[in-house]
Amino acid sequence: MFFESFLLNLSVLIVLIVALVFDYVTKFFSYWYVRHVPYKTPIPFFGSDYHRVLGLTNSTDEVVKLYNEHPGDKFVGRLKNRIPDLIVKDPDAIKRMLSTDFAYFHSRGLGLDKSRDVCIRNNLFYADAEKWTLLRQGLEAVLNGLCREFDIHACLSEANGDTNVQQLLSVVLDSVFDNLLLGDEGTSIKELRTTLQKRSMIVKLKSYLKNIFPSIYVTFGLSTLPNNVLKNTRKYMESSKLQRLIDDSGYMHQVSLKDKHVYAFENEFASSTLALFVTEGYIPCLYTLTALFYELAVNPQIQEKARNSIEKDKGVNYLDAIIKETMRLHPSHSIISRQCVKMYQYPDSNLTIDRNVTINVPVEAIHKDKEHYENPEVFNPERFFDDHGPTKHSYSYLPFGAGPRKCIGEQLSLRIIKGVTKMILNKYELQTCSKTPSKLAVVDHDFGRVIDKELWLNFKLREF
Repeated sequence: MFFESFLLNLSVLIVLIVALVFDYVTKFFSYWYVRHVPYKTPIPFFGSDYHRVLGLTNSTDEVVKLYNEHPGDKFVGRLKNRIPDLIVKDPDAIKRMLSTDFAYFHSRGLGLDKSRDVCIRNNLFYADAEKWTLLRQGLEAVLNGLCREFDIHACLSEANGDTNVQQLLSVVLDSVFDNLLLGDEGTSIKELRTTLQKRSMIVKLKSYLKNIFPSIYVTFGLSTLPNNVLKNTRKYMESSKLQRLIDDSGYMHQVSLKDKHVYAFENEFASSTLALFVTEGYIPCLYTLTALFYELAVNPQIQEKARNSIEKDKGVNYLDAIIKETMRLHPSHSIISRQCVKMYQYPDSNLTIDRNVTINVPVEAIHKDKEHYENPEVFNPERFFDDHGPTKHSYSYLPFGAGPRKCIGEQLSLRIIKGVTKMILNKYELQTCSKTPSKLAVVDHDFGRVIDKELWLNFKLREF
């Protein structure tokens, strides 16, 4: 004992513990200050992220706010809990980090490859290093096979009058993805995407742990899909088109040699790939199409130009510009995150980024920056007809990301979005109705964006 009094010793011990805890949670509070990077003032235990942690706002809104509060700066710093986090605003810096110096920022840094979650362990989105390379090569072969066989012939249910857009599109996309991946018209895609779209408190908690505390997610063996859904998915995969393409590519065997896990089922790997198509393909397509139809309904002149473009199919396709403008104004992934894997010195500056620091590319904020786009809040497809392009810098338009980790499914996604849009516009005129909101209610869901409320539009059958 240091002192004769027990209470005095206890008091000293408590003070020491409090001091150590305080030192731990505030260790990086001056990280951006000494690097001369403007930053949001952090508070203990929450860092600069307290608004999102307390549910006052979401990640996208918080990043957009910081982006707009520091005009003229290339970077803005913050602390996510206690770890330094950098928002990269400058397109030249984004190009350097996502492409030129990709070797320093190739990882997402989530470390979920050892998870028992089938949907994540062999998911290209979460993979790193050699495993990511093998997965990407194999998935490219699978996508090439799907694109060769793909054709839109979805079942379009009759709609006449006020219609729930997400509900209508879900029927269409269920049919498209079932035919594309499984080769049937079953209910497997519907069951899988319905489960993955759920946003209960438990699901939100698991999503938070997966993105912020992945080690806890792995330790407790949490998973995305319930056992019954996973079992059904495996059953559907046994004789599916996707399973055949994966077997033909041979990349399942290559990856399994690099993985220490013993697979309980031969087609577990294919189930993981199917989940990837739903989370990074189906759900973003649903979001983009919903936003696109909303914009066409509130801009009838643009809708008519699109329809004329489809019917004439000559010269520059106006529909392509509409899709690009939708993805500019409503990107399905509003933030691109990468982790610095080794100390990085940004050229021609004093900025040093240490290992394990996360960089964030604020896609939505850049897409709506007046510095890059004239009248950025206005839906104007005409901007993509400019001979010099709609923006001054190619890295200020990033709906599919950029660099080696750019979205691998870009071409397939665009074909699906374009095909479904043509099918709808050929059959219906889209109009607003009494239930149509003045603005889309968009929130974060994992790394993507979703429309949080039902969108209703009037679908009027065209007269021929």
